[in-house]
Amino acid sequence: MNRVTAVDFERMYAAAPDPWGLEWSDYETRKYAATLDELGRRRYPRATEIGCALGVFTAMLAPRCGHLLAMDFSPAAVAMTRRRVADRANVEVVLASFPEQAPAGPWDLVICSEVLYYLDRAALGEALAWFADQLAGGATVVTAHWRGPGVTEPLSGDEVHDQMSRELGRWHARDARRPGYRLDRFDGSWDRRG
Repeated sequence: MNRVTAVDFERMYAAAPDPWGLEWSDYETRKYAATLDELGRRRYPRATEIGCALGVFTAMLAPRCGHLLAMDFSPAAVAMTRRRVADRANVEVVLASFPEQAPAGPWDLVICSEVLYYLDRAALGEALAWFADQLAGGATVVTAHWRGPGVTEPLSGDEVHDQMSRELGRWHARDARRPGYRLDRFDGSWDRRG
């Protein structure tokens, strides 16, 4: 199956402004809370959120960051996020495609939720290489993905997280999987080989 494109997402947003219930679903609320829990009380000077969608989680993450760069490849998503965080001086929202336009680091924190299973295998490999570079520089990477059956996604959440665990295993600090989703934390300050 081919990679899902920005045009595909624009169609979804045109059909429904919140196609996944990001603002109201119990699944999303629980996943947001679990993701924030993985960060502890630490404040991150430079953070990036890959695939910010409507900016619901962006707004929750912003108080924990000195500077937060939120990105999405959908113009509709970028516009909604910009409106949601307009009063947050520490948040920058950009239109960019990941991994081709991965934001220049180094980053202290990378959040990537419900994004990677939309990539094809080649793009996933490129994304994981970029994560490895960030981790080698000391970043924390937190990812979360739905474990249920996909509709348009070329990969499953479990496939993505299994590959991440294999390729980024030396930094794999936490497997916090739940019945509905996989959540993993990788810490650049932690190396199993050391």
